[in-house]
Amino acid sequence: MDIDADLALLRRFEPVMRCTRGERFFPIRVEPYVQRCSLWAWRPRGEQVCLVPQGELTLAELSQSRPDAFGTVHYLKLTDPLSPGELAGYVLKRRLLQKNSQNAFRAGRGRLARVGYLSRLVAAAFAISLLARGRVPGDMAAAANIAYDRLMAQSEQCSYYGRVVRQNGWIVLQYWFFYLFDDWRSGFFGANDHEADWEMISLFLYETQSGSIVPEWAAFAAHDQSGDDLRRRWDDPELEKIGEHPIVYVGAGSHASYFQPGEYMTEIQLPFLAPYARVADALQGFWRDKLGQYVGEESRGEQTQASKILRVPFVVDLSGPA
Repeated sequence: MDIDADLALLRRFEPVMRCTRGERFFPIRVEPYVQRCSLWAWRPRGEQVCLVPQGELTLAELSQSRPDAFGTVHYLKLTDPLSPGELAGYVLKRRLLQKNSQNAFRAGRGRLARVGYLSRLVAAAFAISLLARGRVPGDMAAAANIAYDRLMAQSEQCSYYGRVVRQNGWIVLQYWFFYLFDDWRSGFFGANDHEADWEMISLFLYETQSGSIVPEWAAFAAHDQSGDDLRRRWDDPELEKIGEHPIVYVGAGSHASYFQPGEYMTEIQLPFLAPYARVADALQGFWRDKLGQYVGEESRGEQTQASKILRVPFVVDLSGPA
């Protein structure tokens, strides 16, 4: 294994990340994040115990085995949510800074125009339910943003992790991106916020008989997609490049990777609506199979799964470079 050659390949094809205006979190190294976290255990009876306090945790310490009761969940905690007063002060300060800023996110009015009224009502009910949970929307995101700003003030640079795998004639370049926080819900009207996120893209190369390295495929990890939607040939016009560097459009707040900018619709099935969704699909199946309805619509791609009207629609924004 030639480490210098692998590093040269990673540098040669490293991607160009394009983010949406208003993006607050960019890829960083894992070590500073872990060092600022505390390690906790959530035991089956609801007991939460701090195992390693904030400021004392390292990657080596994190990797240690910690036997505990069956069902115990270990997790990292970067910050506590802000109080309503602290959050109000943070939001006011941010709005003043962004009042005339060209780097602020502004959602389009027709984001959900492509879905029906029932789906919009379900989306509105979901938004109302967030307020009824006893949590102030955006409190964790604001605390994480303050922690991120402090971290970047000490070492202001973005980073990625690279890995080269050689297998079955392919040379696979993996690029891993660590984000301190995903603020899809509070920052971009998405489904959820959560702390810490890994994203990844892979490039598939092969070596010719003359020893040249030729790129063939690119695969991007993205929400709600699978199969062919996740990959493009190197010569596909949808795969934009600057020289030999593929362009990755990063989902606003969610940080998933896409080949083209735009607004991508994704739908989430809420657990409490699952029984009703199964009933809707069963009725649609009876209507189609027993009564002979929807004949010919399958070939035209006009039939819609009944349960989809009970899903909550969200939009992943990719409006180009910030």
